[in-house]
Amino acid sequence: MASGSWPQTEAAVTGAGANGKIVPGTFAWLRRKTRITAKPFSLTGRIIAGVIICQLVLTAAVTIVAMLYARRELGRGFDAALNGWAVNTLAAVRYTESSVPDLLFDPALIPESSSVRHPDLFEIRRSNGEILARSGGSLPKELGQGSSTFTNFVIRGVPYRAIVLRQVPVLDREDNLSVQQRVTVVYAASQRAMHEQLVELGFSVVGVSLLLLFVVSVVAAWGVRRALEPLRELAGQAGAISVLNWEFRPPAEASMARELAPLTSAIETVLERLRESFRQQRDFTSDAAHELKTSVAIVKSTLQTLLQRPRPEHEYRAGLESMLEDCGRLEDLLGRLLRLARIEQWAENGMNRKLGVTEVTSTCEAAISRIQALAEARDIQIELIAPQEVQLQADPEDLELIWVNLLENAVQYSPVGSKVAIHVDRNGGSTACVSVQDSGPGIPEEQLPHVFQRFYRGDPSRSRATGGFGLGLAICKAIVTAYGGQIQATNRNGIGTEMRVELPVGFASTSS
Repeated sequence: MASGSWPQTEAAVTGAGANGKIVPGTFAWLRRKTRITAKPFSLTGRIIAGVIICQLVLTAAVTIVAMLYARRELGRGFDAALNGWAVNTLAAVRYTESSVPDLLFDPALIPESSSVRHPDLFEIRRSNGEILARSGGSLPKELGQGSSTFTNFVIRGVPYRAIVLRQVPVLDREDNLSVQQRVTVVYAASQRAMHEQLVELGFSVVGVSLLLLFVVSVVAAWGVRRALEPLRELAGQAGAISVLNWEFRPPAEASMARELAPLTSAIETVLERLRESFRQQRDFTSDAAHELKTSVAIVKSTLQTLLQRPRPEHEYRAGLESMLEDCGRLEDLLGRLLRLARIEQWAENGMNRKLGVTEVTSTCEAAISRIQALAEARDIQIELIAPQEVQLQADPEDLELIWVNLLENAVQYSPVGSKVAIHVDRNGGSTACVSVQDSGPGIPEEQLPHVFQRFYRGDPSRSRATGGFGLGLAICKAIVTAYGGQIQATNRNGIGTEMRVELPVGFASTSS
C-alpha cells in the first residue's frame, strides 16, 4: 500500500463455534397468537367511522339540548296561557243586582277550551270553601290544598296541568261594598297538545340532524379518501420497487403533506440502505470469487508445472509444499468468511451466550504474545499502557481476536524500528476504551470510511505481498458491533493511525 498504513491484514482465525438460535417459547407463542388474532382493517374505514360516530354524538347532543330547551319554553308559554285562562274565568264571577250583592257565575264569559278532545276543567270556590261554579268534568279533590301554584295530574291517561289562584278578589266592583269578596280559582288544561308538539319537534330535529349527518358523512368520506390518495400513490410507488427497479418518485402531495413527509423520508432512507446492501452483497460475492479463483488458479498452475515433464524428487516435494501453503491460504480465507458470517448473524439475532466477566488487559497481553514474533522480525516494539484494571462482560477469545487483527495491521505497516502502542482505559466508567496506535504514514482521508468494508484494501493491485484478504477489520467491526460498541479509524496528524474501540462495560448477555 503506497499511501496508507492500514490495509486490512489479519491474524489466523482459530476455531469458531456456531451459536444456536434459541427462541423462547413465550415469544414464539405470542407471535403465533398475534398472527391468529390480528385481522386486516381499513384505515379509511376507521377514520370515516370515527367521523360518523362523532357526528352521531353531536346529533344526539344537539337533539337533547333542543328538546330540553323547547320543553322549557313551551312549558313557560303553557303556564302563561294557563294563568290567562284562569284570570278570564275569574272575570266571569260577578255581583248580583240585589240590595245585598251576592256572587254569581256567568258561563257566557268563560274562555273557549284550549282543546276540543280534552276540555279544560275549572272550579271556583268561595272564601269559605263553598263551590260557586265548576266545569262539566270534576277535578281531583286534593287540588288547591297545598301551597303550590301549579300542579300536574292525570285523568284517564290524559296529562293535565292546573293553576290555583288562591283567595283572589273578584274583578267586578260594587260601590256599596266596603270589602270585596275573594274566591279561589282552579283552572286545568290538557298538556297532550304540548306533548305532541314536543314529539313532532323532536322528530323534526332528529330528521334534519340525520339528513345533515348523511350529507356530512358523504362529504367526510370523500374528503378522507381524497386526503389519503397521496398515501395510496406512495404505496404504489413503493410496491413497484424491485431489484431491477430502484426508482422511487413519491408524489408531490406526499412530499408536501407534513404527516406523510416522515414516511416518504423513511422509505427513501430504507431504499438507499437496501440499494447499498445489494451493492455490498454484489461486491462481496465478486471479491470472494476473485480471492477463491486466485488461490485455485495458483494451485492449478503449480500442478500443471509439475506435470509438464518428469522432475527429480526434490522439485516435486518443493511443488507440493508450495501447493500445501496455497491450500492453507485458501482454508484460511474460507475460515475467515465463515467466522465473519457467524459473527454478523450473532449480532443480528441477538447474543445467546452466557458471557462471563473478562479482564481486558489480559486479553491484550495474550494478543501481544501472538504478534511478538512478527514484531521482533521487523524490530518493532509493542507497548501496553493500562493504568487501571478494566473488566467487562465478553468472551476473551473475541476480544483477543480483535486486538490480534489490529496489532498485526499496526506492525505490518509501521516502519522498521518504530513502536506500536496499545492503550486500555475506562471512558467515563461505563465504557471500556482500547486504542492501537502505529507509527506509519496514516490512511488517506478518502479511504477512512471504507477500511472496515469486507475485502477492502488500499492497494488497488490487491497484491498478495500485503498479506491477508481485507477481512481483518471487517471481522473486528462485526465483533464490536455485536457487543454494542463502536470502532473507528483516525489519523494522528501525520504520525500514524489510531484504531479506537469502545465497548460497554455492563453489556447484558440477553440483548443484541
